[in-house]
Amino acid sequence: MKSDLLIIGGGLAGLFSAAVAAKSGRKVHLLTYGAGTLTIGGGIIDVLGYDNDAKPLKTPEEGLEKLSANHPYQKIGKHTLEKALEFFKEISIEEGYEYIGELGKMQWLPTAAGTLKPTCLVPKTMDARVLWHTNNIYVVGFDYLKDFYPQLVAKNLQKVYGPYTTITAEMCSLNFAEGRDVSSLDVARWLDTKDGREIFIKQLKNKIKPKGVVIVPPILGTLPNYEVLDSLERQLDCRLVEAAAMPPAVTGLRLRMMLLSYIKKLGVTVIEKALVTTAITENGHCTAVVTDNFDRQRAYQAHSYILANGGLYGGGLKAEPGKFIEPIFNLPINTPATIEEWSNVNLFSDKKQLFAEIGVEVDELMRPVSADGATLLSNVHVAGRNLSGYDFCYEKSGNGVALASAYKAAISLQGRDEYE
Repeated sequence: MKSDLLIIGGGLAGLFSAAVAAKSGRKVHLLTYGAGTLTIGGGIIDVLGYDNDAKPLKTPEEGLEKLSANHPYQKIGKHTLEKALEFFKEISIEEGYEYIGELGKMQWLPTAAGTLKPTCLVPKTMDARVLWHTNNIYVVGFDYLKDFYPQLVAKNLQKVYGPYTTITAEMCSLNFAEGRDVSSLDVARWLDTKDGREIFIKQLKNKIKPKGVVIVPPILGTLPNYEVLDSLERQLDCRLVEAAAMPPAVTGLRLRMMLLSYIKKLGVTVIEKALVTTAITENGHCTAVVTDNFDRQRAYQAHSYILANGGLYGGGLKAEPGKFIEPIFNLPINTPATIEEWSNVNLFSDKKQLFAEIGVEVDELMRPVSADGATLLSNVHVAGRNLSGYDFCYEKSGNGVALASAYKAAISLQGRDEYE
């Protein structure tokens, strides 16, 4: 059965493009081989945090006009970026897991290192604005929990908030750990239970003052709702803020669950464990894509296609000796002649990494183009991390580009900007 749209990839760009297209009434199939990088990412929407000189921007909006012509945001346009963020927030409200923030204001989120990270949209569990309106901040960790050390976080945050704010490190014990290392996902599952919340509250009651703010790792429940947050804040009489921390990212898991819930309500067919290996094209038009599973190959046909299966980390691009390749449609990837040109000598430098900017070149409708700008496939659109022209890590722009390009791709099917 031929669908209106077939999407390759189950990460943020794939799920969001499915939501946009299905909302318009299209019949959508989504092929995914895994969960994408959502469960690795932090579940927040970075739009643009730093300029080309590695200086923090006052707002995500501020740096848009200074980006190069090849940057995805320049091809997508500010108006479409705004529409994408607006629609994403509408989904979050409808699903009961509201995101807050706006393009014209930067949010600064505490991290597991005790630094502040710039971002744009966050779930309510990460609303860090309250940290500037209290004199008592408590950083709470858990024994056996790896990669979150409250003493370190408190020490570094003290430098940020100054001497007039008291920042205290506290530890809670986990009654289920039994001497083993645990992850934030383990703790989140513990707090999903009534017993877990009661034990947590009992341990903190005598350690924190009412009306204070408690910083915790991302552990406030596994589900995309605010039941755990609301319950703990009410019983502790304080505000809780989740910090950005190391994977597995519970906040990313919640985001994925929220979008899956939304698209399935709209009738999107999600086909799991579907590894797309190749495409069938003819005269600049894609007629089908082929999956290669353990039992047999399958061909899926659609009127239009969106390629949103990630970059190097997600497998959408592959590095081979002397070149990068896009393995499904065999789209051209402009690659420097020598490997030495792919990156800076210092990995954590104040310059962008060229390997991060390598990807598929597209036109303003997100269709792949050749080196001379000619459209290669008229009914294929590209979204997310496999796009060229930006260093998501350096800029802090990854999920913003994912949403904006997914939105643009979905509204540009067959070149028709129906919602602009």
